[in-house]
Amino acid sequence: MDDPQHEKSGKPTLPLVRLNLALPFVEEMDRLQVNSDAVFGKHGLARSSVLDPDLFVSVNTIHRLLEDMAAATNDPFFGVHVGECLDFTDWAPLIDATKRAVTLADFLTRFILAASEEASSARHCLEILGAYTFFRERRISEPDITPSQNDAFTAAYVLTILQNAIGQDWDPQEVLLQVCNPAVLPTGYRGIQVAGCDNRGMTIRFPSRWLVHTVEHSGSISSSAASNEKSRPPGSFLDALRQTIAPHLGNAKLTVDFVAQLSGLSRQALQRRLKTNGTSLSQEISTLKKQRAIEDLTHTDKAVATIGQALGFNNPATFTRAFKTWTGQSPRDYRKTHERCITDGVKSKGTSVT
Repeated sequence: MDDPQHEKSGKPTLPLVRLNLALPFVEEMDRLQVNSDAVFGKHGLARSSVLDPDLFVSVNTIHRLLEDMAAATNDPFFGVHVGECLDFTDWAPLIDATKRAVTLADFLTRFILAASEEASSARHCLEILGAYTFFRERRISEPDITPSQNDAFTAAYVLTILQNAIGQDWDPQEVLLQVCNPAVLPTGYRGIQVAGCDNRGMTIRFPSRWLVHTVEHSGSISSSAASNEKSRPPGSFLDALRQTIAPHLGNAKLTVDFVAQLSGLSRQALQRRLKTNGTSLSQEISTLKKQRAIEDLTHTDKAVATIGQALGFNNPATFTRAFKTWTGQSPRDYRKTHERCITDGVKSKGTSVT
């Protein structure tokens, strides 16, 4: 069976994650009254972007974002605390399982299926080996930092699922957790066995007999969770690369080395794959900037200079020259001739939601 996360060549696409999955972390920062704007800005993102259900970013960006959030809150166990308080009825990978699962095995299977819709950066599996079952998460590539907070978060919510399902039969001595950095878990966490592992993933081992335990259903699904279908992770290398680059179009340092780091590829591998696809990084960046400029000119009332600055053109004249190269018109002339694209004269103001 073809894997939708792989190109026809068989090579995996770039490791991307739906940014909206980080919303529980933002909400916890809000609860602690810690401003997250600067944390997002450090990574070329607006805080409001976490509300976009169709925005995918590099998994390396997610890893760094979560580490910076933990630092901003001065909480070394930030990932654990967010995972333990996670609302399963309102977090995309767990919604279907929370609503429909009958047994623990059913719950974890539904979660694994849903997780593939939210990220192309990792594979999840449930492996039954006699008396013990192993829940595994394996990344498709080596992360550029140790993803401590990410794995602490995952461990916390999966262990919460297990403990809630098992109830009085829960025996922490029969549970083994392997994570990349055990230090991000409180000492003696839940009384389970904890060990280290490499940065490529995490594993939770538990008794296979627990799989038949029934799970309680949540009474309802929140309105945000019951929204319309969302996009899937990009299925081709170029689509994935464009998603990776898009949040950083205003970054003056949008170089091959920078994009390679974002993508989890070496400089040589990135250039090779671009060449294989008949394009170059400069061509892709130029195309994305053109598309963003046209979108803002025809569907917002942002000032031309503001649009240019958001795309890395600090000099309005430079932006105008680039836009003329793309379209044959100046930004102002293009806006005038395409005003009909704005329905009934109503334009979005282009302001950030905070």
